Amino acid sequence: MGATVLGNRYEILRKVGDGGMAFVYEARDQLLNRRVAVKVLRPEYVDDEEFLEKFKREAKAVASLSHPNIVNVYDVGEDGKVNYIIMEYVDGKNLKEIIQSEGTLDEYTALDITKQIAMALSSAHRNGIIHRDIKPHNILISNEGRVVKVADFGIAKAVSSSTMTNIGSVIGSVHYFSPEQAKGKHISANADLYSLGIVLYEMIVGRVPFVGESPISIALKHINDEIEFTPEQEVKIPQSIRTLISKMTEKSPDERYQTAEELIEDIEYIEKNIDLDFIKEYDDFATRKIDERDINNFNRNRRGIAPIPMPLNGEDEDFDEEYYDDDDEYYDDEDEYIESPRERRLRKKREKELAKKNKKKDTPQARKKLKIIAGVLILILIAQVFFLFKILGFNVFGAFGSKNMVDVPNVVEMSFDDAKATLEKDGLVIKLKSREYSSTIPEDEIISQDPKDGKLKKGSSVEVVVSRGKENVQVPNVTGLPLTQAKKVLEENELELGDVKYEYSTEPEGTVISQSVVGGSGVAGEKVSLVVSKGREERETPRMNQPDLEEEIRNNNRNNENEGSDSEIRRPNTNTPNTPNNNTNPGGETNTNPGGTGNGSGTTTTPGGQTGGHGSTGGNTTEITPRR
Repeated sequence: MGATVLGNRYEILRKVGDGGMAFVYEARDQLLNRRVAVKVLRPEYVDDEEFLEKFKREAKAVASLSHPNIVNVYDVGEDGKVNYIIMEYVDGKNLKEIIQSEGTLDEYTALDITKQIAMALSSAHRNGIIHRDIKPHNILISNEGRVVKVADFGIAKAVSSSTMTNIGSVIGSVHYFSPEQAKGKHISANADLYSLGIVLYEMIVGRVPFVGESPISIALKHINDEIEFTPEQEVKIPQSIRTLISKMTEKSPDERYQTAEELIEDIEYIEKNIDLDFIKEYDDFATRKIDERDINNFNRNRRGIAPIPMPLNGEDEDFDEEYYDDDDEYYDDEDEYIESPRERRLRKKREKELAKKNKKKDTPQARKKLKIIAGVLILILIAQVFFLFKILGFNVFGAFGSKNMVDVPNVVEMSFDDAKATLEKDGLVIKLKSREYSSTIPEDEIISQDPKDGKLKKGSSVEVVVSRGKENVQVPNVTGLPLTQAKKVLEENELELGDVKYEYSTEPEGTVISQSVVGGSGVAGEKVSLVVSKGREERETPRMNQPDLEEEIRNNNRNNENEGSDSEIRRPNTNTPNTPNNNTNPGGETNTNPGGTGNGSGTTTTPGGQTGGHGSTGGNTTEITPRR
């Protein structure tokens, strides 16, 4: 059976690893004739188009990174339904295997590995890539030179966004991710530093700080529980390393190291000044009872007399024939004090022990500390002398040095090219320190410079920090939320509340109806305007005007007067046309008017439109027509 070849180039040799997301094989690049590692995506992710797109995009982004502590990505491709990444082959073990075989690592080795990982993260973070899955399984250590290589940059980002429900397949990740990842919130670069703090703890202690029955229970411990050390660990692990781990694993991102560079600086400080035995010296300061003999001996030492320990049973317990001298004299003409042979032996023994103790104190480490202290004192003295000369107006270097000194111009808020031209005009060199996001300084302009002012020798460098513009952030959908909650959500996503407009709506009062920026991404600090519901609009009931009201009152009064007289009240005729009209008078007689003519003095208008004559009604008739 022939060998398997991917992309007509990479010959698969053997399987070397099996992860939650991919299989890893050792292969040979037939074109360049070199060993490479091939990471093949698991079959369950092959049909997820969104995942595949992110998988390829992130892999290509990491391929642009070049750092000695990052596993290089050479190629990304697919062969049929097989999606793969070609990476640098590291001949060694991953950090998890080393911890399992060795148990714990010594402080210096653990700090060195942590520093190399931080250097890799620093390079990635400067290029806008967050690892999101720092754990011992992704840290490779070569057999030669113990070089640390960080693998799987960017891949974890694709996993967390598409397969969060399949969290159990990413073996071990839940033990290392940050509290903000556990909450599903937006994460920043120092989330990787939290995970690195968990890795450092595991290297020092030999286990992870949080365990549980399920991934959810472990995630809750990351959110709520603090990392603690047992009393035995506090004695064994130096205070400086415990403090370092505590700061790396702060629950709030704002209280952690903000950059990998800050972490590297503290690690280098610990490497230069760490004292593995200083914790044990704390026992010397424990509360204890002082024997009366120690007080007496102290007083004898002050008078120049050798101390005499008093045995409890009256025996000379400290007698040692090795210190007995037959030539000891009982009396010394040059000394007023007569020293007995026993006191002489004890004095010699004490002097010998004291000499050994002093010799032990004179170690290279103690001498190094003395040199550092002496150097600091000398620098302080020199600084004071220079300061004194400056106050008195003396030029320490003389007039001959002033010709090569130039004033440092202010290049803040200039474009990089303008700043470079300005500095070169004065004989200085611009040096790019870093690029950072800024909400106030436009892209490619200078945020800060070091030094800010003063004088420099021609040819010196001025470090500048250049703006990358405003940072892109996700714009959340806040429609349907109360205004106060919508404002809080915007602020959590580094956005600001803009203008607020109120309109009538069927939505409950105080609810956000619409927003000016919908979905997608915006820039940090961008203002989002909102339209908020005023509730349903209330319509007023039409009211009767004053003239109509007054006439209605007059009609009602007229009706009351007619009811009190013998006059007939004639109501509107409700009969249809050509139908006889029946008029009933108060006397009980019923008059039938077939056509509407008579000899009375009243006037009757029928619905048919005919007008009757003067009919006999037995009296005057007044008709009241209701208002329509």
